[in-house]
Amino acid sequence: MQADHQDNISTLEGAPARIMRGKVSAGRGEGQFYISKDGYKIQFREILGFEPFPGTLNVKLDTLFLPPEQKAIRIKRFQDGDRTFGECRCYKIKLNGIDAAVVKPERSDYPADLIEVIAPINLRKALVIEDGDLVEVSLL
Repeated sequence: MQADHQDNISTLEGAPARIMRGKVSAGRGEGQFYISKDGYKIQFREILGFEPFPGTLNVKLDTLFLPPEQKAIRIKRFQDGDRTFGECRCYKIKLNGIDAAVVKPERSDYPADLIEVIAPINLRKALVIEDGDLVEVSLL
């Protein structure tokens, strides 16, 4: 008997990739401010391999986002004038097949089933999606 959906699929490297589904949701409008800071942008470009579109896509998953710690990519805290911007952890993903990353700031009160996604493109426009639309997230 075949399941309606797979929780794990194989990647090209042979390691399992976790598949999650969720709905696009409205954010707080703060993502653009933070990811546009040079201290983050430079690290994203160097470590993730892309400079993110200035904004995040929030996705309310139908399960908790609890990736293995070894998948975490550390983005270091930095100073900008008198203000310190905190560390965050990133996780490489594909969102509906597009390379992206989940950003988990150390100073966040988001629940474990709500993720903020960054990508080199505007995901809403590229995928023609809006709040409430279903998306698929593959943890790489």
